[in-house]
Amino acid sequence: MSTVVSPDVIERATPPSAPPVTPRFLRRLIRRPSAAISLGVLALIVLAAIFAPLVAPDSPNYADLAHPLAGPTLAHPLGTDQLGRDLLSRLIYGARPAIVETLEVVGTTLVLGLPIGLMSGFIGGWFDRMVMQVIDIGMAIPAMVVILIVLSVFSNDFDIAMIALGILLVPPFVRNIRGAVVAVRGELFVDAARVAGLSPPRIVFRHVLPRVSGPVLVQATLLSAISVLFTSGLGYLGFGVQPPNPSWGTMVGNAQQVINESSWPLVAAGGIVGITVLCLGLLGDAIRDVSVESWTGPVARSRRHSVALAAPLDRELAPREPNADALLSVRGLRVAFPRQGRSVLVAQDVDFDIYPGEAVGLIGESGCGKTSVARAVIRLLRGGGEVVGGRIVVGGRDVLALDANELRRFRGGEVGYISQEPQISLDPTFKVGALLREAIKCHSDMSRAAARARAVELLELVRLPEAKHVLALYPHELSGGMAQRVALARALAGRPRLLIADEPTTALDVTLQSEILGLLRSLQQETGMALLLVSHDCWVISELCQRVLVMYAGQVVEQAPVDALFDRPAHPYSERLLLSDPGSVTDDAQPLPTIPGTVPAPEDWPSGCHFRERCDHASAACAAAPIPLAELPGGRESRCIFAHDLYDGHSTPSGCSTR
Repeated sequence: MSTVVSPDVIERATPPSAPPVTPRFLRRLIRRPSAAISLGVLALIVLAAIFAPLVAPDSPNYADLAHPLAGPTLAHPLGTDQLGRDLLSRLIYGARPAIVETLEVVGTTLVLGLPIGLMSGFIGGWFDRMVMQVIDIGMAIPAMVVILIVLSVFSNDFDIAMIALGILLVPPFVRNIRGAVVAVRGELFVDAARVAGLSPPRIVFRHVLPRVSGPVLVQATLLSAISVLFTSGLGYLGFGVQPPNPSWGTMVGNAQQVINESSWPLVAAGGIVGITVLCLGLLGDAIRDVSVESWTGPVARSRRHSVALAAPLDRELAPREPNADALLSVRGLRVAFPRQGRSVLVAQDVDFDIYPGEAVGLIGESGCGKTSVARAVIRLLRGGGEVVGGRIVVGGRDVLALDANELRRFRGGEVGYISQEPQISLDPTFKVGALLREAIKCHSDMSRAAARARAVELLELVRLPEAKHVLALYPHELSGGMAQRVALARALAGRPRLLIADEPTTALDVTLQSEILGLLRSLQQETGMALLLVSHDCWVISELCQRVLVMYAGQVVEQAPVDALFDRPAHPYSERLLLSDPGSVTDDAQPLPTIPGTVPAPEDWPSGCHFRERCDHASAACAAAPIPLAELPGGRESRCIFAHDLYDGHSTPSGCSTR
């Protein structure tokens, strides 16, 4: 008998991410008959091995020479071997080395493989590529040959051999865990942890690991099954526990010698090995199924890779110098994402400033690049996105030049961030109090008690009643409005000077929208922080902001004070965007105006003015060259060659051909 470890065995299907192992998870697992029976059998084997002297009918080496190769009787429930030794007693005592050896193998693999798999999947980039190359080499090594060499070199030291086997099982284990982590790292609660300023190791072990605990358990059961088969095979070959002491492998070997006289010893010895492996396999399947049932569908992230930037349709405009008086100054920002082997621009030549205490709105249709620009400010682009040009300066510091430690302190400390999906951005495995304390302690040296008091203060700051009670709740126990307030409290934990709110009211009803907007307004006044509000809702922008940036197809096409832009837009897109807002229709019988066509995909941006194919005022001049931002009275800017005519109130700018 021989055992060969196949990568296909350990790489069986496991969920890419799973809910953490909680009492609820365990209850759902035990409700499955296969899992309950498997756990019961495995527990019975382990308990019998621990209490062997109490439960075994005889000593494992006592020979009843009068009854060799006897079948099951009351004295010998599983019969005897060729020397008359009780098979049940020998199986019970033989379980002891099997359990110890399995723990050695699984423990070695987990200790070495789990940190590598977690960090490889989370960090990505060159580190991930290097790890996977080593893993590919490791999976090609023949395990049985290596173990036999180890046993020969170390004089049949089975403990060293089991540690060596655990090391050989690290590559397939790392590959599976790495895949689960890659799926989880794209979820919003991981981004929220980054924005809060948590270090990568803390994010990995406090937030990512609980979410991949299901796949880890599945892999642990498979590793245990492989270990039982492998050690039994080595025992069959004469390695490990030596006669007369029993092990499952040596019992199989002894039974094979007398199979022509009696098959019962082989049935007993082989049966316990088969039952144990079967139970471990069924338990792994049950864990996988329960995990899949609870899986909420992680956001898959594209693998980061370095590709050449696809030639943009427009030449890059020379960026202006950052504004030293502004809290946030963005100049010539260009953001790109990998797509089909090339890097595609999604934001181009973006310029804007935000001053201390100012609320600025960023508005436009879906697909215009608003969120990409907002996330670029905190260097938290998803899906392999990168800033490929321009400058981002916050408080006099170049954000693109910050190293990992500086960036961690910057996120949450200088700039806070809240998303439109608050419940997804809150880690479901942590209570509200733990989430807030974690963010607080990242930016201060407070004691646990002081951090708890600060957490209560933050919840009271965002107008949550019974703050102490809320600390003990899990995110799923919060309503949408409460979750958004908790997310806001977490964003304020580091006392940021700038808060980025990415469509914070989209998922809320009208009443809650008004409450959250009022809360943001009062918080801004109380704390003096600046605000960048991303939205597609003109009413939200008008309620909260002093100045507005209008984005279209990756460019800021107009920026102006809110009242001025709403009264007199100076770009055709701004004009049509305002007209298509439901609030602009006063007659219920009047149809809602719409903008013809759709926002072009980044690969299909037209040359010159990006809006010209949907514009009523476009002319041949609009396609001739990139359109710079034209300065207008009152500190306004518009990316249109007819900006001055539109500003002066001409319905058809001079030189335009209407359609």
